[in-house]
Amino acid sequence: MTAVSSDFIYMREYWTGDSRDGCLVNGDGYHYYRMSREGFIFEAYECYETEDGREVASPLPEMRNVDWLKDLGFDDMEALDSVEESDFLRIRSLTETMPKAKA
Repeated sequence: MTAVSSDFIYMREYWTGDSRDGCLVNGDGYHYYRMSREGFIFEAYECYETEDGREVASPLPEMRNVDWLKDLGFDDMEALDSVEESDFLRIRSLTETMPKAKA
């Protein structure tokens, strides 16, 4: 079951590797998406936790207007976990309130 608010679903994808901001190497985190039910991505963020427990989030503008199925080649959306809209909004708010990460 997916978390729904009006015409949008809110999903996250687990990732491993280096963070987009370059501050986390060989780590892991999540990409958060606001999407259509058909897989079109309207908004995306990356989030990871530092060793001291602080959450770091950054926008993923390159994922805006990307279709999960058509553009990324997935057959379905099973790689994604549903999240509540409030979780997505909390991650978005981190990008609005935190200082920019230093590389």
